[in-house]
Amino acid sequence: MTATRHKQSGLRLGLFTIGVVMIGFAGVFLLGPPAPPAPQDEATLTAAPQLLDLLEDAPTQRAIEALKVAAPGTYVQLQTTTRQAHFDGADKQDLSQLVLAAFFGEIQAQALALRSAESANYQAIITGLADGFRQLKNADSQWCEGEQIATYLTQNDDDLVPTLLSEFPYQSPQYEWAMQWMTVISSTAKQAQDRPQLNARPGFRDEAMLQQEGLALGSEQWVLALQIAAFANSEGTSYAKMKEVIAGINVCDLGIAVETVSGRLPADVRGRIWADLMPEIMVGNTPYVMYRVTDYFFIG
Repeated sequence: MTATRHKQSGLRLGLFTIGVVMIGFAGVFLLGPPAPPAPQDEATLTAAPQLLDLLEDAPTQRAIEALKVAAPGTYVQLQTTTRQAHFDGADKQDLSQLVLAAFFGEIQAQALALRSAESANYQAIITGLADGFRQLKNADSQWCEGEQIATYLTQNDDDLVPTLLSEFPYQSPQYEWAMQWMTVISSTAKQAQDRPQLNARPGFRDEAMLQQEGLALGSEQWVLALQIAAFANSEGTSYAKMKEVIAGINVCDLGIAVETVSGRLPADVRGRIWADLMPEIMVGNTPYVMYRVTDYFFIG
């Protein structure tokens, strides 16, 4: 496996977290030029502008500063990559896609640290995700359609990458949202590394409270509740059946509902639930996540 393919696969895993919350994962990576770029000598690269000088918008600046603190190695690698791209004639759009690629790849890298985050920070991550879904819903985006997500599941990286990249043009509302969300994740990971919170495994009380809030929301949004129940019942049947059920889910409503239920939980319960689920979501352990979610909501 080449380095580029490895990055594509990791990022394919990352972005689908945004697309379907806990149903699956995908991602994007900016494909390089057909021929490898000519290496620049060290003196030339040292004299190159810093990334913060090339992308001057506030959301990118904040996100990169947070990355520099939380993941210095990734930050240095991103600086080198963008400097090389700058010398090869990359414009701001090209550079912003390299930044997106680095951040979505970092979702996986920070998964273990997120196991030790504080409850309020988990909620901040979920709220940021829900804000993105609200933007998509207000724009009547195809990303809200489960059918579109089901179609993406069948595509390979080479077909999927250009489609997804087009969803995040530089300085667009969705690009700015991605930068803001990644700032929250990076800051949470750094805080969890510096001041780790010991979150125990969820117990019966936690599961009961989560079920209670889920049922309460289901009574308020019964159509969504039926869609989730149909997906849970399809799990373990056949891929075709699960794809059919996914097609009927409004992904944006699902993401907003997750924020609502999470926000209604007591802080200690929320901390234990997300310490269990969020790292597995970030690394793409979908079978485990679906098993736990089904266990939480559909016991018996």
